[in-house]
Amino acid sequence: MSISERVYIRWLPDEPSEPTSTIVTTAPNRQFVDLRLLKPGSPSSSYTELDWGFGGRSVGESPYGEWIHDIDSRTTEPEADSGVSSPHPTLPDVSLERGTMRHPDSGEMREYEEAWKHIDVFPIGPGGGVHEGQRVSVLLETGQAGDRRRGMVCRVGQFVQGIVRDGDDVSVQRWAWAEDEREWKPVALIGHAAMACDATWKDELNEGDIIVRDGVDWTVKALRVW
Repeated sequence: MSISERVYIRWLPDEPSEPTSTIVTTAPNRQFVDLRLLKPGSPSSSYTELDWGFGGRSVGESPYGEWIHDIDSRTTEPEADSGVSSPHPTLPDVSLERGTMRHPDSGEMREYEEAWKHIDVFPIGPGGGVHEGQRVSVLLETGQAGDRRRGMVCRVGQFVQGIVRDGDDVSVQRWAWAEDEREWKPVALIGHAAMACDATWKDELNEGDIIVRDGVDWTVKALRVW
């Protein structure tokens, strides 16, 4: 399990840029939620616009990776992207991923580079719900392949991210633990679908449990507490 934050993206041969706040939370079973939120005009403003969000499964063995999209905000027919990772040649403690994926503007498969940094997973302090003082990673899922409605929620430590696609409607959420304020705070709440993000800190969970939010069943697919 891991938390990764993107430093930049480069569509070759263009220059690197980072117009988003991109975080990937990956559960112990290698399912993940990847949310790319467009940066607001002011640093003090909230995130209100989604560039791209997807949930899926990570396969392959290092340094090769393939990320299968089971839910995708851009399409009802998700694809996979793949790449090879290596240490960044100039940035310490940053990995450089090179591969191919579909360009959002042209629709063409393009070569890309993404720089990623690893975020340490922290235990949650008092006020953080169940498992205070411990690190938690959990993956909840609703729906399955072929369903009109499908969603994933993935918590790793101090971050919880969720995505739901219901036909053409897409909703995403990102929550973060604020240690100074001792509470979970929403970073982005885009769309109207109810999610089970709060279950990751409010409920005593076990693998296989079913959690209900607004009449929707969410199944705990993976859980680790350490």
